[in-house]
Amino acid sequence: MFAAGTTAAAGLTGVHWAPAADPPSESCLISGGLLVDGSGAAPRRADVRISGAVISAVGTLKPIRGERVVQARGLVVSPGFIDAHSHADGGWTDAPDLESQIRQGITTAVVGQDGGSATPLETLRRAVRERRPALNFASYVGHGTLRRLAMGADYRRAATPAELTAMSERLKSDLASGAIGLSTGLEYDPGFHSETSEVIALARVAAAAGGRYISHIRNEDERAFESFDELFRIAREAQIPAQISHIKLGSKHAWGRADEALRRIGEARAAGHAITADVYPYLYWQSSATVLNSARDWDDLSAWETSLQSIGGAGKVHLVRYTPRPEWAGRTLAELSTREGKSPPEMLRAIARNTRGPDGSGSESVVVEAMQESDLRKFVRSPLVMFCSDGGPLSAHPRSAGSYPRILGRYVRDLRDIRLEEAIRKMTAFPARVFGLRDRGRVAAGLRADLVLLDTARVRDQATIADPKARPIGIGWVFVNGRAVLANGVMTGERPGRFGTDDGP
Repeated sequence: MFAAGTTAAAGLTGVHWAPAADPPSESCLISGGLLVDGSGAAPRRADVRISGAVISAVGTLKPIRGERVVQARGLVVSPGFIDAHSHADGGWTDAPDLESQIRQGITTAVVGQDGGSATPLETLRRAVRERRPALNFASYVGHGTLRRLAMGADYRRAATPAELTAMSERLKSDLASGAIGLSTGLEYDPGFHSETSEVIALARVAAAAGGRYISHIRNEDERAFESFDELFRIAREAQIPAQISHIKLGSKHAWGRADEALRRIGEARAAGHAITADVYPYLYWQSSATVLNSARDWDDLSAWETSLQSIGGAGKVHLVRYTPRPEWAGRTLAELSTREGKSPPEMLRAIARNTRGPDGSGSESVVVEAMQESDLRKFVRSPLVMFCSDGGPLSAHPRSAGSYPRILGRYVRDLRDIRLEEAIRKMTAFPARVFGLRDRGRVAAGLRADLVLLDTARVRDQATIADPKARPIGIGWVFVNGRAVLANGVMTGERPGRFGTDDGP
């Protein structure tokens, strides 16, 4: 599993082995750490014993003869982090160690987000069993995926009753395969073209199976509050718990209104609807450049200009992928505009035509600086908002490598916006409860041995827009289902991940 007597890496403690003599099967003692158990309770000194894939004891413990021992003095021991909005399912079969997620302490990735999911879902479940990722997966069923299957390329309209029936039957099947609910990406094709009534009908199917609803809402900038109201309506009429994905206020029309957003969530909850949200700790988003044109008319230069003004100008748009001209990647729209002798709206029009137009065959992605720190800090502090990365192995956004260390380093330690035990709760027990993952999220006997050992004095993210894959520091040990996938800062090659609440190898 890992070598005895290794030297501590990144200032973290090493492993020592008790004398070998009939060692207990798969037994490991994490000794001397400061336990933050996920419940929100104050930190306390406690040892944790792992037996196989589960936690078998927590308290003042002595090593068993032959047992592996990890000395955790000076470190915090916490449950593994549950990424409430993840794209780790994109490309994981080519990189099953999922290093960028593991190194930030993520042990469960909640995928099938933004309306896109594996189909049928059983294919993901089977792939996890056969290919074995380093972390666990739980998945939603994507509304956009259902829509494409039912409607093909003719999705720019309302669904017919027959098409809605086909979507419902596929959704039922995937829920029976272990999906946790329905996801939508209403700012993207094909979900953009759906009527709210269609989403409500499908959400009712999910609710009947005990599932929940999560949504990248229709608009996250000038019409964000209208979009929040649509989610509240879906939750109310379908009688389903609902979550706002990566909550943000992404333009000057919405800046400074975090208190209002949280108040509206609170009002919906007071009315009996289980509304929650998740957030990643960065002031910029990553998506298609076409999101900047809400009119969806790529030739409308005024629409591009209006959007650029609302986020603070072309210097806020970073092109991170553009296959027709790969050399453009890494530059801002303002830089490219000057270089090419075209206005920023003309540049965006060309990018959209070459990737989304009738003859377009390329692909593109942008990182856009569009949020305010004051709003983000309020979302980070809210007990109704859990944390996410919105990242995966293929992403060029720093959130894919740094979200959880950034929360712990910047917002817990440096800014003191939130206590450590509350931040850990929002990374562990809170999402576990919301997503119905009852076998994890706390450090307690009988639960999965998904654990993180971290140095609170050192933990921080290092990823930037220019270097989005830079590794974080301060997290040296990660256990998934009782196996050390990160030990002394070194990836071990272990791949013990499971799907949903599946047990066994």
